[in-house]
Amino acid sequence: MAKPSPKPQPENDGTQKLRDEADRRLVLMRMDRLSWRETWREISHFILPTRGRYFAVPNQASRGRVKGPQIVDRTATTALYTLGAFLMAGITSPARDWFRLATSSEDANDDPQVKLWLADTKRRLQRVLATGNFYASMAQLFEELPAFGTGACLILQDYEDVVRFYPLTAGEYYIAQNARGEVDTIFREYVQNVAQLVEKFGYDNCSPTIQGLWDNRQLTQEVPVVHAIMPNASRQRGAFGWKGAPYIGVYYEYGNRTHAALLVESYPRKPFIAPRWSAVSNDAYGHGPAEEALPDTKSLQVAQLRLSEAIDKYARPPTMADSSLQQQMVSLMPGGLTFVPGLNQIGNGGGIRPVYEVNPNITPLQERIQEFRQQIKTTLKNDLILMISQDMDSTQPVTAAEINVRQQEKMLALGPVLERFHNEALDPIISTTLDIMERGGLLLPRPDALKSTSLKVNYVSVFAQAQQSTETTGIEQFVRFIMAQAGVDPSVMDNVDLDRMAERYGELLNIDPTILRSPEAVASMRQQREYAQQQQAASEQAMNLAQGAKNLSQTDVGGGQNALSAIMSGIEQ
Repeated sequence: MAKPSPKPQPENDGTQKLRDEADRRLVLMRMDRLSWRETWREISHFILPTRGRYFAVPNQASRGRVKGPQIVDRTATTALYTLGAFLMAGITSPARDWFRLATSSEDANDDPQVKLWLADTKRRLQRVLATGNFYASMAQLFEELPAFGTGACLILQDYEDVVRFYPLTAGEYYIAQNARGEVDTIFREYVQNVAQLVEKFGYDNCSPTIQGLWDNRQLTQEVPVVHAIMPNASRQRGAFGWKGAPYIGVYYEYGNRTHAALLVESYPRKPFIAPRWSAVSNDAYGHGPAEEALPDTKSLQVAQLRLSEAIDKYARPPTMADSSLQQQMVSLMPGGLTFVPGLNQIGNGGGIRPVYEVNPNITPLQERIQEFRQQIKTTLKNDLILMISQDMDSTQPVTAAEINVRQQEKMLALGPVLERFHNEALDPIISTTLDIMERGGLLLPRPDALKSTSLKVNYVSVFAQAQQSTETTGIEQFVRFIMAQAGVDPSVMDNVDLDRMAERYGELLNIDPTILRSPEAVASMRQQREYAQQQQAASEQAMNLAQGAKNLSQTDVGGGQNALSAIMSGIEQ
């Protein structure tokens, strides 16, 4: 399905006022971000050279040059990429489930129609995320987040993929937060060529400058563009178009005052995410582990240069020669031979020899380099990634239970980061995507039980389960304690609801709810079992009575009677 071209923006609908407000905010947000920009540039220079766009300059010819030739030791770069892959696999792995849908009402969660709707909606949502560019965007976001402390990604409706994600890199965006500490504003500065602009906004919506370039077929000529997304401060509830929307977005050609805007969009929800690794006080931008590793990374580069200099001086020492050899051919190749006239008559200062003998002791420098590398890997959480192999290599015997406990303890270090990412990234992604799908008629109608409650997302990724598994350890210890006490006094088991314990344990381990029987089915099975036990007891009692009667009938009590007939005659009398 081809995307329709936007309609031309009228010049008297408030667009110019909106553009002027965006320009004013852009200048102020640039000033607020200035100190962060310098830190990000250092991180790009020493750790992540392929990331960061700090100058929105059109038609730059240097984008394809080799990035990071100044980095001598890439330990930090490799460790950061490893951390990004680790976060991707542990939080939003495309190979396994990482979320489930539920409601905020326990009664609604038990409704069969609600269960069917939630399961169907989850499958549709997973299909949309898998067929679009969601996972590719998350892979980039998980590298930006620990590197620069902040990540950003736009979430926009798309006519081909339903929803399209546009991950941003450090330096090309500005963010601001509201009084609640939530990031609610994002401005992006970027460049697009004429062909892209006309395709996205339509020929009639473009400025005369872009139209002239298009007419002259200068399709690859780039133009600076600003995309500003912010809450609608002058919102008129019930108004048509962007004037009544809670969020608005305006695209305009930066520096061109003759054309108000390329496009003004309206959004019913915040159409972007800006998660932070950690945030301090009222800061809009976050801090990441790469910022902490920056001093060690700089020191590592210096140490490697010093080591290279020492080795180079040892392998190719500086030499000195008598001035009489200035016009002679001298071989400095290994095994080379140079003839020097009158060498035997020349004293110790004659001939060729090293300026000084170089025999460096590089062991302390190598040890220091190793310390820098280890500290960088620890700062970038690589010790969490290698925890299983480290536990396996332990000289002391390690059981599977001990390994599990150690993993849980180490994974708790990422607990605050995980909770923040759930709140600032995954919750908005899922809610915004579901909203787009529902407005587009891509979901089944909601059951009546869902109309009075809201959806809730439960995360079941590897990291989320690791956070929850600490509770399973407590349950296991409690069960072992209770079983030990039951050997002394069985009545202690009356304090434990085993059904609820099994249900809770399954929730913590992310067991598929369909595996567990419903409470009604369990009650029915127990009733049938109790009835079967009663029938079996009655049958055994009848057999015992029959056997007793047989024994009595075979017992002779005299007078031609057996014990059974004597008892029966006594009853009759």
